[in-house]
Amino acid sequence: MKIVKLITISLIMMGMMIGSVNAAPSKAGYIDVQKVLLSYEKARKTQEQIIQKEQLLQDEISAKRNQAEKARNRGVSDAEVKNLLNQIEKDYEPKRAELNESRQKTEREIKNDISNAIGEVAKKMGIEEVINKQVLFYTTNFVDITDKVIELLNKKK
Repeated sequence: MKIVKLITISLIMMGMMIGSVNAAPSKAGYIDVQKVLLSYEKARKTQEQIIQKEQLLQDEISAKRNQAEKARNRGVSDAEVKNLLNQIEKDYEPKRAELNESRQKTEREIKNDISNAIGEVAKKMGIEEVINKQVLFYTTNFVDITDKVIELLNKKK
């Protein structure tokens, strides 16, 4: 009889321990980076601005090239047209470099914002590790923190 009670108490204790383990907060999470980038207002707006600037620059270059082609049609030599086209490329190279530098700076800012938000959300939730959803094949214990990160990012503006 004592053995039955001892086994019963042991089973109850094990059940309580398993229950408390399952109730413990998860220590790992994952994030859908693509969803964050598409939902983060600052990232979307800056991407749109960069695309607009690139399009304006490309339009300017195309207009200059068209002028060079029109000069060819007016009888300007191929060598002169080639020199004119080379000069156009040379003149616009600093603008391209500036635009590229601006894009890289913006991308670093966005990455930093996202990284900081991930850290803040993870800390609040007691999560010690966060991985990108794209490398996650299967999980039962990881917590999706994507929406919380997006919410935090869009609040900060």
